[in-house]
This record gives sequence, C-alpha cells and structure tokens, in this order.
Amino acid sequence: MTAAQTLSPWVPRSACTPRCTADPVPTVDATLQRHRWRRLTGALAGAGVAALRAPLAGTRGRRRLVVCAAARLLTAAGVRVEVHASPVAWPRTGPAPLVVANHVSWLDGLALLTVVPGVPVAKREIGDWPVVGRLLRRTGVVLVERGRLRALPGTVAEVADLLRAGTPVTVHPEGTTSCGVELGRFRPAFFQAAVDAAAPVCPVAVRYRVDGGAASAVAAYLGGEPLPRTLARIVAARGLVVEVHLLPALDPAGADRRELAALAEYAVAEVTEARPPVVTAHPRRPRVPAPVRVRRPVTGHRAARAA
Repeated sequence: MTAAQTLSPWVPRSACTPRCTADPVPTVDATLQRHRWRRLTGALAGAGVAALRAPLAGTRGRRRLVVCAAARLLTAAGVRVEVHASPVAWPRTGPAPLVVANHVSWLDGLALLTVVPGVPVAKREIGDWPVVGRLLRRTGVVLVERGRLRALPGTVAEVADLLRAGTPVTVHPEGTTSCGVELGRFRPAFFQAAVDAAAPVCPVAVRYRVDGGAASAVAAYLGGEPLPRTLARIVAARGLVVEVHLLPALDPAGADRRELAALAEYAVAEVTEARPPVVTAHPRRPRVPAPVRVRRPVTGHRAARAA
C-alpha cells in the first residue's frame, strides 16, 4: 500500500492492535510445534503444486484442488474447522448469495473456502502473496484496490454480474481485520451488488476458540504485524478451532445497502459476542441462535481500552 493510500480516509482502519493478542492461551510442546512447522511446509508446497495444476482442471476440478489445499494448510497448522449451520436453509434458487463474514485472520479465507463455494473478494496485496495468493487467484478472486475509490463501482458491478451468473461471492465488509472482541463496521459498498442482482445476503460469523472453549484472538492478524509472528502463535496454540456460523439469509427486496449492512453486522455480532452494534430498526431483523456466553478475564484488548 502506498503512502497516499495509507493516509486516505477511505481505507478502512482497525481499532485493534497486536496488543489484542496478549491474552495467554494454552500451547503445545516444542516437539509438536516443530512437527506442525514441517507439515505446514509440506502443505505450502502442495498448495503451490495445486495452484499450478488448477488451470488444467475444469471448474469442478479446480474447486476440488483449492478446497483440498486449503484444508491441508489448516490441518497442518493444527486448526480445526467447526461448522454451525442455521436451521433456516440458504436459498437454492435465483441469483447466487452474497456471503458476508467478519474478518479476524487470514485463516478466515481458508476456512470459508472449505465451507462455502464461490469467489472471494480480497485486497489486491493478497494476490501478490506467494503460494496463498496464487491459490486464491485460481479461484477467480476479485481483487480490490482499497485506496482507489474510483475503481470501487466497477468492482461492485463485477460482483453483481457474478451473482447473476450463479456464482456465490464471499466478502469481508469490514475491509480490514479485527481481533474478534471488537467488530468493525460493515461497510455497505458491496451490499449494493446484492441489491442490484436481487441476490440474498448470507451472513457468516467467524469465531476462534482454544482448548477449554474460551474465545481467543490468538489467530488475529492485526496492525501490520509480521505474518510469521501470527503464524507462530497459531502453530503454538493448543486446540485452536475456527467456528463458522452460517446465519439466516437476508432478503434484499425493499432494503438498501446500508440496511443490509447493518442487519448483517447485527447478526454476526450476536454470535461472536463482539461489541453491541447500533442498527436501524427493520422489520426483517434476523433471529439467530443465542450464543453460549463465556466469561473472559479483562486482559489484553479490553484492559488496554479501559486503561
């Protein structure tokens, strides 16, 4: 990102910093950590091979290669994906859904690839990452230049065309990562694609927990923190689980993009137990299962905010 983009008021900024990850978490011993690093190296090599083979495969074959590579990366790092499906099924007819999820870590994208078929939306810098960036490009990823506001309408139109064509699209409307204790505002821009395509909006809540069931920010990728440092925390964590909650779909009929963004944010916040959102009253406010409340010590992020 250029200096001009960094100073742009349009570029989303997270209120979270690496201090949010200061809470202690249970860890595995050094022997298992070394084993995970070796497996992760092998999984990265396998993902590179999958990215090279993907252009030679058909649509289904390419999808299978990408999903398998993402699953191997998660398993190698000691991460388990746990899916919580809504009792209300997502629509199966009409335009494809716009899937919107909160954003905590680069692991989010890998987990969602294994659960929700479709094309992800990601910042352009990720497309330049070795292996993972190449793998994402094989999915047909829509790359966003966050500092170029003029390019946004064209990107939104591209997403709307994909939805009309029956291809689900996954987007993180916060535009940046948060620690999971805080939830960034869902920016409404990409919800316009759902309005234009008359496509359902399907919220997904992503939540991380560690051994013992406590919610954790250990996987969070925040504030320009070096990627290897985040990865080291993930590899060391014991019993790291990424929960993927598939929430009831929102009907775009009669709603504008701001209402849809507020409703999706509310639904996700209810499950992740992030800060209470402020939303506009709306007759179609979604009902979501009551989350299991976990008492957490006031440390790390909350302690820093209280100081």
